[in-house]
Amino acid sequence: MLKTKDFYLLKVYDLRGKYLGVIDDVFIDFSNGLIKGFSISNYKFFSKKNFIEASNILTIEDVMIIKELSIKKGISFKEIKDIDVRDRNNSILGILEDLIIEKRDYSIKGLIISSGIFDRIFKGKDILLHKECILGEDFILYYGNNEVKLKTLPRKKRYV
Repeated sequence: MLKTKDFYLLKVYDLRGKYLGVIDDVFIDFSNGLIKGFSISNYKFFSKKNFIEASNILTIEDVMIIKELSIKKGISFKEIKDIDVRDRNNSILGILEDLIIEKRDYSIKGLIISSGIFDRIFKGKDILLHKECILGEDFILYYGNNEVKLKTLPRKKRYV
C-alpha cells in the first residue's frame, strides 16, 4: 500500500533514460476510486504534456519510469486535500490528509483523516474506507458505520 505523499518529488524518467521532472501532484477519479495519473513539474514552462497516465507507468521504485506524457485528466488531490469530512449527522469527523493507494492497480482503498494537531499526536489519525465516502463540492460525506474504526497510531520511541 502507498500513500499520496510517497509520490511527491519522485523523479520521473522515460524509457530512454531522459529525466522528465519530479511528481508534483496526484490526479484522481474519486467516484470510481482510481488514480488517473500524476502531474510533473519540469523545466518546460509552457508544455501542455506534463501528465503521466497511470496506464503509462512501467515501474515505481526509487524513480518512476514511464512510456509517454499526455494531457491532464481527473481531479487534483491538492484541490481536495484539507477538505472537511462529515458524517450523516453533519458532524465534522476531520479533514482529508492523505489517501491509501493499492500499488498493483492504483485504486484508492482508504482516506486518512485528521481531527487536529493535538488529536493527531495523542490519538492518531482515522482511516475511512473509500467506498463509504462521497465527494461533494464543500465536503466529503462519510455514510459508513461508525462501530468499527480504523486508526493509524503515533509511534512511541523505545529507549534501550
